[in-house]
Amino acid sequence: MITRQRVALLLFLAASVALLASCNLPRQPSPQELAATAAAQTVSAQLTELSAASPTLPPTNTPAPPPATDTPTPPPPASPTVTPGCADASQFISDITIPDNTLMTPGQNFTKTWRLRNSGSCAWTTSYDAVFVDGNAMGGPAAAPMAGSVPPNSTVDVSVSMSAPSTNGTFRATYRMRNDKDVLFGTVFYVQIVVGPTPTPTVVVYRTGSLTVNNSFSADLDAGTITGDANADVWLHAVSAVERYLDPQNGALLKEMSGAPSYNDCSAAALSGSDVNFTEFGDGSWFCYKTSAGRYGRFEVESLDAGSINLDFRTWS
Repeated sequence: MITRQRVALLLFLAASVALLASCNLPRQPSPQELAATAAAQTVSAQLTELSAASPTLPPTNTPAPPPATDTPTPPPPASPTVTPGCADASQFISDITIPDNTLMTPGQNFTKTWRLRNSGSCAWTTSYDAVFVDGNAMGGPAAAPMAGSVPPNSTVDVSVSMSAPSTNGTFRATYRMRNDKDVLFGTVFYVQIVVGPTPTPTVVVYRTGSLTVNNSFSADLDAGTITGDANADVWLHAVSAVERYLDPQNGALLKEMSGAPSYNDCSAAALSGSDVNFTEFGDGSWFCYKTSAGRYGRFEVESLDAGSINLDFRTWS
């Protein structure tokens, strides 16, 4: 391979031979000069061949291509996000069903539901559950797992199915949240019921007295007053001196009874919103009623004339 240094040397020799030859013109060249001329011609021919055979070199200012690098390896798929150092906490919000001290009959089935808030920074998964920790389980499960994810600061309703004990008394079942590492956390929440017979309601006299009702006014048997407003309970509708009706008002109910009725008699009677025709009844008649406010009572017709009726009433609470 002909190098650049070799080409430069041949050019220098050719130039030197030409200079020597030009110094002796026009004399006859000597044998040495003829030999030198022939050598120069040979060098010129070699340079011509070299020029034709050598490829054109690129410009010296062409930037060199960057070195080849390996194709980068794509990162592995992202793993599920786990908040480092998150904390579990829970807050009781409210009882959705079965308020504290709800009265139950022995063996009664019920479903207790609490509303809780995830007050921590960890999301609750289906691996989290509410677990029984103290008291009487009342047939409830040892653990109630979350039905789905519960993000921080959101609420969830937790329900357990239970059954009241067969003996009378007050019973409580206490629960707490547990995370996926079997660690209990947060505040406790509980259900408390009372098992026993249904108590007999305490009945007291709410209002008692006498009222005279006529065509112009109605009686409010809750307040014990004569009125014309929406609290009225009965009104005497006198069509004539003989035809008279006692009309219930504003949803009040009436029923004629035999003898002086008790609270239990009136609360169990089939009361009606229809008017009472006093052509059939007179002094000494007894009636049960239910006022427009929902209270039971009784009255006796003390007197009845052409345009008015006098009632001796008692309203219970």
